[in-house]
Amino acid sequence: MAILPAFAILAEDNSDKEFLSIVLRRYYQSDNMTIKGKGYGGCSEMLRKGQRDVEAWLRKGVGRFVICHDADKSSPDSVYTDVIKRIVQPAGLERVCCIVVPVEEIEAWVIADEEAVCHVIPTFLFKGHHNPETISDPKEWLIAKSRAANGKPLYSPATFNPAVARHLRLDVVAKKCQSFTRFLGDLDFLR
Repeated sequence: MAILPAFAILAEDNSDKEFLSIVLRRYYQSDNMTIKGKGYGGCSEMLRKGQRDVEAWLRKGVGRFVICHDADKSSPDSVYTDVIKRIVQPAGLERVCCIVVPVEEIEAWVIADEEAVCHVIPTFLFKGHHNPETISDPKEWLIAKSRAANGKPLYSPATFNPAVARHLRLDVVAKKCQSFTRFLGDLDFLR
């Protein structure tokens, strides 16, 4: 397999950045690929500082970019357009970036593979969801579903999202989440 150029990931927070780093390495079957990245303090900070960070990574020789912005309550198309206008175009990125817009949040992708969740948290008897992109707040939904008998949640995104990514069945998530299918398609383009 050819050596891939360095990637940089811009994500709303560190757990999303770590999750995407693991998925990238698994998808490209390359544990030693170079991935830079930054988790911001939310989407507004990423949109404000993303151009500056992309330009700095370009100067350091980073060749590919993954920019992840949750759809939350917005239309994925409007989020995509906002990322183009506020980060991609001003930084001069054209064909070397993948814009990832999970519907509603990256936790919908976590919910899509109940086996990965149960593997990471064996005490959580998680049944999954047949269409996780229809859940209005996947992160809160997953936390609520994970509440143990004592009322404390077993699942914490910052702790478990990267661990779940290591066990995620990419094909299963792609079948349940169109945004994940688009993400994988864009990764093919970045080879």
